Amino acid sequence: MLTHFSRITVFVLGAGYALIRPTVPFILVCLFAILLDAISAWRLARRVKENHNANDGKFKSEYLRRIFSTFLMICLVVVLCHFIDRYVITFVDMNLANVVSGAFCFVQLLSILENESSLNDASWAVQIQKILVDKAKRHFNIDFKDNTPKNQDHGNI
Repeated sequence: MLTHFSRITVFVLGAGYALIRPTVPFILVCLFAILLDAISAWRLARRVKENHNANDGKFKSEYLRRIFSTFLMICLVVVLCHFIDRYVITFVDMNLANVVSGAFCFVQLLSILENESSLNDASWAVQIQKILVDKAKRHFNIDFKDNTPKNQDHGNI
């Protein structure tokens, strides 16, 4: 038998889920994009460790915190866009949640391509590096052409 408090809690949770239910597919697609980006970043860290020993190549809890923070923020933004589309701008069907989810997934796709093309000698990776950023150089602060840190002091005063 449910107590009065339990009934209210179940009602509030059910009503909250009913409000955000239309955004669940968008949130799941964004979660998939975040997970693929995290996997590609981990693969880049492994390549850096194997090729240059400039990183430990491990997945750290700080990375998980950043992934969770990003996921929480995109969930809130998608739900907010859905509410704006449904309750504020009712005279035009703009599908803001679709647009925001698509833009977020596009940014994640670019990040995945940057991760996969960094420290990769494949022809497609070389072509992509002409357009995108080499994340190995940016995140590890190492110029892999001469294998020395960019900010290393060479004894000059």
